Amino acid sequence: MARKKAKKAEQTKQRLLDVSLELFLKKGFENTTMREIAANAGLAPGAAYYHFSSKESMIFDFYENSYEAHLILVDEILAQKKSLKDRLAGVVAAQIQVAEPYKDISKALFKTAIDPDQDISPFSQASKPLRDKNIAIMVQVLEGSTRKAPPKLRAALPELFWLFKMGMILYWLHDRSTDGQKTYRLINKGADIIAKVIGVAGLPVIQSVSAKALGLLDEFRPY
Repeated sequence: MARKKAKKAEQTKQRLLDVSLELFLKKGFENTTMREIAANAGLAPGAAYYHFSSKESMIFDFYENSYEAHLILVDEILAQKKSLKDRLAGVVAAQIQVAEPYKDISKALFKTAIDPDQDISPFSQASKPLRDKNIAIMVQVLEGSTRKAPPKLRAALPELFWLFKMGMILYWLHDRSTDGQKTYRLINKGADIIAKVIGVAGLPVIQSVSAKALGLLDEFRPY
């Protein structure tokens, strides 16, 4: 009986999430209410609030599902790829693959997420737990490579890799090429350049430039 109730609760939660994404796509995130989501899911408002405390919590659940799906692909990629370029490119490309079925809703949510004051922004304080988990994936990307880098740069690389991924997602949202081909090419070329720069990061002139760049990140980090 307990298992049956848990399954029913999970189905209800998924129905609410599916309905919310449909409404966000149709009306926009800010113009959709929890009452509308509940009504379209065939539920009373209280039932909706039982599963989700807010619209934002629905989006975080959506983000979390994407993270879990991405993580499965990450494990496969990191088990197979050895070079830093291939590991970074593979992990970032896998994120795009996971997001591809949801490109329309991702574009709709972007209109709200671009605002740093919104909780669903990837740079908000509310997003920090999920942001940290995604940066932790980049720690794994770096750990498996044979590249050497100065300690301070190496410590900052996972966050920089995550920022690279966020840039690729932004490009992908605007990419109208067939099946996002330009995005995947950009990911590969970008990862290749990053890996090559890290490969010579021990040179004095590169160390000087990277130290200044890291100083800018520390001073102007927007989250």
